[in-house]
Amino acid sequence: MDGYNYTTNHEILELLATRVKEYRLAARMSQRELAQLSGVGYTTISHFEQGVHTNISLGNFISLLRCVGMEQRMIELLPQLPVPPMALKEINKLIPKRVRRKQS
Repeated sequence: MDGYNYTTNHEILELLATRVKEYRLAARMSQRELAQLSGVGYTTISHFEQGVHTNISLGNFISLLRCVGMEQRMIELLPQLPVPPMALKEINKLIPKRVRRKQS
């Protein structure tokens, strides 16, 4: 992300809260305006951005991203697999589970 290794869920949530705040400010929106546009409570947004309560629902998080014009970035988090999962399953069947070495 920015060179720092985010290892805990809390650290990742804090980073996401910081980014939402940055995007909100870049969009020149107050927390109250974001609350009105997104349908997410003002207190929820305030606590999320301050790190007081980082356990925001995914639905609320997506609503916030939509309001700051960043919902398409969610697709980048989980890109489509290059091979469909069922094809991977078939490929894995062909890979030997053990390698047998010939004894000399």
